[in-house]
Amino acid sequence: MTDFKDKAIILPPRFLGSVSHYAAMTAYPMAVIDRDMPFNKREKATHRTVIADTRGLTSLTVPVEKPVSMTSALWSDIVISGHGKWWNVMYTTLQSAYGRTPYFEYYADDFRRFFTEECASMKLTDYNRGLDALVRRLAGVTTQVYDSVSELPAGTVCDDFRRRPTEDITHDVEYYQVRSLQHGFLPGLSMADMLFNMGPESILVLRSMAGI
Repeated sequence: MTDFKDKAIILPPRFLGSVSHYAAMTAYPMAVIDRDMPFNKREKATHRTVIADTRGLTSLTVPVEKPVSMTSALWSDIVISGHGKWWNVMYTTLQSAYGRTPYFEYYADDFRRFFTEECASMKLTDYNRGLDALVRRLAGVTTQVYDSVSELPAGTVCDDFRRRPTEDITHDVEYYQVRSLQHGFLPGLSMADMLFNMGPESILVLRSMAGI
């Protein structure tokens, strides 16, 4: 059994983060999402996630505006673009991929508000923060999340996973996926996949992945 009692995990900002991201978070009583990490255009997971549809793995990408300075920008400086009306395309893709899952209809309205024109021009980390709070609420993740290490209780020991894969402390656990007959079990998907397929049982899978 993994025991991270009284410790905190430091994580990078993520757009609809992976099941491993949330399993690692579940293992700790506290987490810090470092939204002021330096911008790096190669870190796609900050505005891209992977789901499964009829074709198999599919990426969803939130387009972002180019920062004024590529060398000094922080992720918290990055603004979402309105290019291509991505919010309509992305929500239609989610509907197509998960419309027949057991829990999509229960959670659809909660997610729909994050795929509207009003989301364009938002700061990316603010957008991700809202989605993260929704995912944790629906999944039953009770980890206390902070915006910076300075907000943690004095003396808290931190495990830093900003540059380290969360798979180092989690392991894959197969859960029901509506397309498993077509593709087999697909690990490493967005937490949205688990929520739409497993609903309130998601927390049981996350805890098993975290070894708690």
